[in-house]
Amino acid sequence: MAKVKAKKKTSATSAVKKIKDAGLAKAQASLAKIEKDVAANKKKLEAAEAKAKAAAAKASKNATATSKKAKASAQAAAKKAGANLTAVNAKLRTAQAQAKAAAAAARAKAAAEAKKQAEEKRKADLAAKADADLKKAVQAFSTQWMKKRKKADAAKEAARIKKQKAKERAAAKKAAAKAQAAAKKAAIKARAAAKAKAARERTAARKAAAKARAAAKAKAARERAAAKRAAAKAKAAASRSKAKAKPAAKKAAVKKTAAKKAPAAKKTAPKKAAAKKAPARKAAAKKAPAKRKKTAAKA
Repeated sequence: MAKVKAKKKTSATSAVKKIKDAGLAKAQASLAKIEKDVAANKKKLEAAEAKAKAAAAKASKNATATSKKAKASAQAAAKKAGANLTAVNAKLRTAQAQAKAAAAAARAKAAAEAKKQAEEKRKADLAAKADADLKKAVQAFSTQWMKKRKKADAAKEAARIKKQKAKERAAAKKAAAKAQAAAKKAAIKARAAAKAKAARERTAARKAAAKARAAAKAKAARERAAAKRAAAKAKAAASRSKAKAKPAAKKAAVKKTAAKKAPAAKKTAPKKAAAKKAPARKAAAKKAPAKRKKTAAKA
């Protein structure tokens, strides 16, 4: 009787032990169960073959019906055990194929998942790189733009300051010209006012001098008229007294004439003093306009 050798136990779990898949796990569990059945059937076959061998040896020594029957029974049992082991081995091969297919599918799925993850990672890396490049580009553009903006702002500020300074210079020049014109106008006005004042003072001095001269002349005329009247009165009195008494009249006339001459001298003295005072007043009137002219010139 040909012996059916049990195939060496093979496990597909080592190749795909890191892969987590429900179909693969189920196939691996079924394979493990069949492997256990193979081992059990192998032991049964070995036991049946040993028993058949012992029965055959016994039957060859003692060829009785009982021994022959035992031999046939043992051989039938061994044959049945061999058939069972062959069937289990067939199941084992099927389970191994299924486990292999499940492992291949799991590996393909895992590879696809890994590829998918790698692709996602690559895309994420590309997105991150693109985002970083974008940020870098934005930063560079922002820096460049800020430089240009600062330069433009500085130029604008310089132009504004220059314009403001020019405006201030123009305003200062205009104000200086205005102040100069106002000062010139004020000086002209002051000179005109001083000239007018000096003219008024001269006119007033001339009027005062003319008035003083007229007053002195009128006084001198009054004094002369009074002196003439007094002389005429004295002369008339002398003529009347002469007519009354010539001798006595001579003495009296001498006395009277002496007496009359003395008042006349006295009266003429004030006239001379007045005449002297009048030129003095005229000189004072002339000096007053000169002083006024000097004060006007100082002003």
